[in-house]
Amino acid sequence: MSDEVKAQELISIFVCKKDADIENFLKSKAIQFEKLGKSRTFFIYDENKDEFQILAYFTLAIQVLKIPEGMLSGNKVKKLDGLSANMRGSRITEFPSILIGQLGKNEMHPRAISGSEVLEYCLAKIFEGQVRLGGRIIMLECKDLPYLVRLYGKFGFNVLERDYAEGELIQMIKILEADEIIELKEED
Repeated sequence: MSDEVKAQELISIFVCKKDADIENFLKSKAIQFEKLGKSRTFFIYDENKDEFQILAYFTLAIQVLKIPEGMLSGNKVKKLDGLSANMRGSRITEFPSILIGQLGKNEMHPRAISGSEVLEYCLAKIFEGQVRLGGRIIMLECKDLPYLVRLYGKFGFNVLERDYAEGELIQMIKILEADEIIELKEED
């Protein structure tokens, strides 16, 4: 049995009825995105069990955070960039970022792991990559649900303030501060 077939078999028993997009991405796109190098999907599982069971997963990718011209003040743009609000005389409107593309728990094992624990694993993986590749903005998109905004807010994510259409996913970002980046690098 090929690795892809084994992976497909394992992910076929992942259930997330709270958000069909999370389940659908894992079952229909994760392997293809992996092969194309568009993203990386990480499984969280219980190492103490004899049988491999996915408790949760998250997907990370490189993304460009695009801020429409005039949406943010020069000071906010400078905070995003870290150095300046302008480049070659024009306002900076695009910022490299690390995208948390998907993050979800398997409802087949609802009490095995908390949302906070999943996010801790996810951020640990981001920090591993950040030490080697750089980057200072982590972004995600989620439904505008109070419990999600609170969960991500607990980890330093803030809603990107702009006008959102009804039902549109909100964008949240976390900017790594210089001391966080230095601390991460020293741990390596």
